[in-house]
Amino acid sequence: MLPLMETIAVENGQLQNVAYHQQRYQQALHEYYADTDVQACDLSAIIVPPEFQHGVVRCRVDYNAMQQQVRFFPYQRRTIRRFQPVICDTIDYHLKYSDRTLLDQLYAQRGNCDEILIIKHGKLTDCSIGNLVLLQNGVWYTPDTPLLAGTQRAKLLAENKIQLRSITIDTLADYDEVRVINALNPLV
Repeated sequence: MLPLMETIAVENGQLQNVAYHQQRYQQALHEYYADTDVQACDLSAIIVPPEFQHGVVRCRVDYNAMQQQVRFFPYQRRTIRRFQPVICDTIDYHLKYSDRTLLDQLYAQRGNCDEILIIKHGKLTDCSIGNLVLLQNGVWYTPDTPLLAGTQRAKLLAENKIQLRSITIDTLADYDEVRVINALNPLV
């Protein structure tokens, strides 16, 4: 079983933000397999097959302490216009787990909306496919309580393009726009 995963954007044959993925991959390996001597592979050494060298492609790396499985998929960006808040105080997704059963169950509660906003203990966390950024007075904010510290989020924070903020369910109406960011969806 390969319980952990990374999803890496590939643009015209080039892996994107590999250093951020490598850091999270290594941290997850050492936390999940704390009692095991693990050797992390070098994600930058992944070879993109010729048929996936054009456009935007999703690279999925499923892994455990001993092995990795690398697969590539064409990527089609989703249009998200409406969000449904969903409360779940028990969710733990601080590592990028391959098993997305609970996220899928929460996503099924979206009704006629395109995506969900996951609320934990009254605070905004993430959606089912990535981190969130919210616009207020020309400044982009990201919740300081994410379920998963995403690589795109980490990059944008390091570049000072977004700021951390505690965002509660009661203050959602104070924001002008909500966007989803993840490895394949940068803030543009």
